[in-house]
Amino acid sequence: MAVVAYASLVSLTHVLDNLHYRAHFNLPRADIKQVEALKENVNFLLQFLELHSTGKSPELQGLWRQMTEAATGAESAINFHVGNLLNLRYRGEKSDASGFSALCEEMETLIEKLCSIKKELPVIEEDGEDNEAQKQSNAFISAGGSSEGSSYVSNVIVGLEEHVDKIRDKLIRGSFDLQILPIVGMGGIGKTTLAKSVFDDSFVVNHFDLRIWLSISQQYSVEQILKVGLDEKVGENRTRESLDELGTRFYKKLFGRRYLIVMDDMWTTEAWDDLRRYCPNNKDGSRILLTTRLSDMAASLRSYDPYHLIFLDQNESWSLFCQNAFSLRGCPYGHLEKFAKDIAKSCRGLPLEIVVVGRLLANSDMTLKHWENVARNISSLVDLGDDDHCMSILSLSYENLPIDLKLCFLYMRVFPEDRMIFVSELIHLWIVEGFIKPVHGRNLEDIGSEYVKGLIDRNLIFRSGDDKCGIHDLLRDLCLKESNKEHFLRFPRVQSVDEWLVKGIVCNHCCKKVKDSERLHVLKPSYIFESSSRVNPSICDACNVTYSHITRHCFVRIAIYDEEEILQPIELRHVNLDAKELLSPSTIHLLWNLQYLRIDLDSTLVVLRSDIWEMPQLRVIRSSDQLFLPNPITTDIEGKDFLILNELHTIDEMRNVKFTKEIIDRIPNLKNLSVVYDYDNEEGMEKSNFSLCNLDQLQKLESLSLSFSSENMSFPNSLKNLSLTNCEMSWEDMSNAGLLPNLETLEIYGPIKGLKWKPGVGEFLRLKKLKMQRNYLVHWRVGAASFPKLEKLRLTSLKSLKKIPSSVGDIHTLQSIVLDDCSHSAIDSVKKLWEEQFEVGNEITIRVINLGDVSYTVGTCTARMTAAACESLATLKYLQQKTRGGCSTWLRFSRQKTNRSFERRH
Repeated sequence: MAVVAYASLVSLTHVLDNLHYRAHFNLPRADIKQVEALKENVNFLLQFLELHSTGKSPELQGLWRQMTEAATGAESAINFHVGNLLNLRYRGEKSDASGFSALCEEMETLIEKLCSIKKELPVIEEDGEDNEAQKQSNAFISAGGSSEGSSYVSNVIVGLEEHVDKIRDKLIRGSFDLQILPIVGMGGIGKTTLAKSVFDDSFVVNHFDLRIWLSISQQYSVEQILKVGLDEKVGENRTRESLDELGTRFYKKLFGRRYLIVMDDMWTTEAWDDLRRYCPNNKDGSRILLTTRLSDMAASLRSYDPYHLIFLDQNESWSLFCQNAFSLRGCPYGHLEKFAKDIAKSCRGLPLEIVVVGRLLANSDMTLKHWENVARNISSLVDLGDDDHCMSILSLSYENLPIDLKLCFLYMRVFPEDRMIFVSELIHLWIVEGFIKPVHGRNLEDIGSEYVKGLIDRNLIFRSGDDKCGIHDLLRDLCLKESNKEHFLRFPRVQSVDEWLVKGIVCNHCCKKVKDSERLHVLKPSYIFESSSRVNPSICDACNVTYSHITRHCFVRIAIYDEEEILQPIELRHVNLDAKELLSPSTIHLLWNLQYLRIDLDSTLVVLRSDIWEMPQLRVIRSSDQLFLPNPITTDIEGKDFLILNELHTIDEMRNVKFTKEIIDRIPNLKNLSVVYDYDNEEGMEKSNFSLCNLDQLQKLESLSLSFSSENMSFPNSLKNLSLTNCEMSWEDMSNAGLLPNLETLEIYGPIKGLKWKPGVGEFLRLKKLKMQRNYLVHWRVGAASFPKLEKLRLTSLKSLKKIPSSVGDIHTLQSIVLDDCSHSAIDSVKKLWEEQFEVGNEITIRVINLGDVSYTVGTCTARMTAAACESLATLKYLQQKTRGGCSTWLRFSRQKTNRSFERRH
């Protein structure tokens, strides 16, 4: 119960911080001294938890339970009273005395309850060993981890290159018939890591026309698998296709192409039986590579000889352990070597065990006592079977986590098996759930990034590319097991409201349609703020169990669709409103802890109330460019002019935002901004009325997107990404962007005044990506010192551009150029550029795309052909693939031939 107690107390700190700040502005009226007293008690309990969370005594377990119940009860009570006070204020009531008195009485009761828990704490004796382990774990987070350990990628298996060579040979050689190759081994032995290495191998990439990665797992959906194979979003099926229609599209995608499909984590032959009819046998050497724990599956599928991954021997185990524990080939600490070897041996040659334990120890103090304790715990598991042994080892790593990381690790249970998760999404959800303890002077996103790094460093989650992460199946099983022990008490935090929900019976907590087979539970008593009619909120069976601890259900009416009221729990911190009509945005402010607001509108223009500037917890506001931000209300209370939205870091796709001093002063920490301007809207706003010359005062702004602006603009030096769409400016004005010292990405869409662009000396010194689309640029002059850090260049629909300057090829960092629907003369010039660079040994990937997405890569042969000839040939290739396929096309053969020629020369 320690983790759930910690979660409840941390969530409560966010509520109290919000109330404390608002109380200075009477939003709502509250006794600030009471709030501070309650905060002090909560922080004391949190500190005690952080020091003693590993304690197992019955007395401590009882205390954890008391803390959980007190914290969740306090949060629920405060939400009710604050909602009531805010509602009275916005309804224009002359007095809130009774509401204020009720809040004060409730706060006094809560303080007394927490004080009574505090009085029991000194009775608890410290467990010295557990306390020391907890201090070691906590030391990692405050220090930020070992730089050596964090830079080491531990998702490896010993002898990886040899394994890849063998499997590559099996895939490429042999029969032209479609064949299945299984990689077989127990969980945690490295099957997926090996398959991914093969999948990304450069020779495999060149050999197959098409590669598709499918995660199967124990619970799978054929429809979802096919959608992944078609590069479509899972869950989106707006055309309501049948399974056969999806399968037919998948079949057509594979037909006539040599393909490799990886089916990761197969548990039954039924998965292949469900998919096999959609995988054509093109007689061209296509392959299915699958991973499975079941050694008899190969025989069942009549596949190629399975590739068995076996346990590591003692030397391999020691090598892998040292790489993870010390980032070295051996142990640099003589006093630890005996225990280190015992630990490595006790992991039984299973790579996942070795890596997880190694990372656990890498992030601990190198003390003899700690290592001896770990060695003793692992050796005590000697009599367990392989599966139980592995789970016990992983549990040991979990137990040694600091409590804040335990909480964030357990949250991984909410994601489906094998789901790749955007790191930014994961951090956002941790924040919304209230899992990240606030630290003065730091933003929660940075702390969340440290948590992600801490879990990756310990190999409890793994990074996938630059922006995603995932969790191994066995570690997800551990999440589920430990979560069930904790018995989390939750509040509804995240909801999405779609228009179609109105046409059925909807649960007012999870906002999902209630199935006919489900029971509906009407919530009485319940409190509904700003409801115009008598509504009885109801919840589904699952929510009735999940939120059974909530004794005072409070709802806010935030929208009306087709005269039906939409109610949301007052506890919400993340709200998505997706509907054609939004008739009642006026009560959103009653969701007083709201952090994330997204409103998508098709055509209706909506102006939010000025109350939006009185919601200091807001972090993100997103819309579909149909939402207007109003001017804030100016107040002067207790010498403070206005409430500041210190947490607000993103305003996305808003309409006609004015950057007056009154607004800029309220958003000092804004990092991401996207605004669409309409000077002919119904409000009759005049040009030069949006004060875009003040943008440079947003000194923490990193990403800026402006559309349809006709004003002079100034940019802050902090800017890293800039996107300009149909803005009235000249190429000379681009120097304002060129002089930004941190600019890394520039996107220019739509016409710019003038036909010539010649960046000045000292401009765009850090620019890495440049995109230009649909403008009338004719001459582009790039000097020797222009764009010295440029890596990627993409030009789209530049029909007037005469040529790409040959000096672009002299940029040493340049990796790729893409020309999409550009003039033939520009394409011919880029071919010449490729030849010049090829002659001096530089490799720049150049891709040419024509209308209809017919494309080709510039190589030795294509560089010497005219743009028109290449376009005809690429179109012919495209038509061949559509009509008959099955042959190795000339362009692919030419590319492979070019690569081999280049290798021989170098």
